[in-house]
Amino acid sequence: MAIWIIFTLIAELIWSFTSLFDKIILSKGHIKNPYVFVVFNGLMNVLLIFLLPFYDFEPLSIINLLVALIAGFFLTLGVAFYYKAVQKEEISRVLMLWQFIPIFVLIMSFFFISELLTKKYFIGFLFLIAAGVVVSYKKINGKFKLSKAFYLMLGSTFLISVYYIMSKHIYGITGFWSAFMWLRVAAFSGVLFLIVPSVRKQFIITIKNMKNSVKGLICVKMIIDFSAFIFLGYAILNGP
Repeated sequence: MAIWIIFTLIAELIWSFTSLFDKIILSKGHIKNPYVFVVFNGLMNVLLIFLLPFYDFEPLSIINLLVALIAGFFLTLGVAFYYKAVQKEEISRVLMLWQFIPIFVLIMSFFFISELLTKKYFIGFLFLIAAGVVVSYKKINGKFKLSKAFYLMLGSTFLISVYYIMSKHIYGITGFWSAFMWLRVAAFSGVLFLIVPSVRKQFIITIKNMKNSVKGLICVKMIIDFSAFIFLGYAILNGP
């Protein structure tokens, strides 16, 4: 088995675990505003300071720096949509909808980085689309309708797919740790939600009222998430 597949599976296994934390934190009201949770995600990237003494942080050209920053911003928005979907739907249904990411990635990789799409990819498309749509139908007032989480995850997976394509470019032009750190710096953009007065107010209230045990849970969740991005980075660097 190719090493990038193993790294991908490890990253996905980690996120399937931390997604349970996401559901607990949001559904139990420990964090009521999804954008506040996004701020916590942005703050997670302060963990970079532990890597800086050990790895070179190579500069990027203006254009490539812009690509990295846009990638981080798209990831931040994608995560925000995901958190809103988690609030509205069962976590098992939401996680199934991550299957739209490979669909978007394969389409965009064909147009932007010239990766070829074979017949088996298109067959895979059909299964992934069918699974995502079927799991999103719910019986509402006697009729089957697509849940609101479906549309939120459609936006989330599209934005995160753009992040993956841009990440592939960044990993291809500089060293692994340099690319990883630039993309993590770009993901710090989640903190920008504090510019919105209502989010800033809710963030302060959340910090003041949150129990220490919940703060500890969030810290552990963020550290585990951070490690998953390292495995994902190796997968993006070494795989198609």
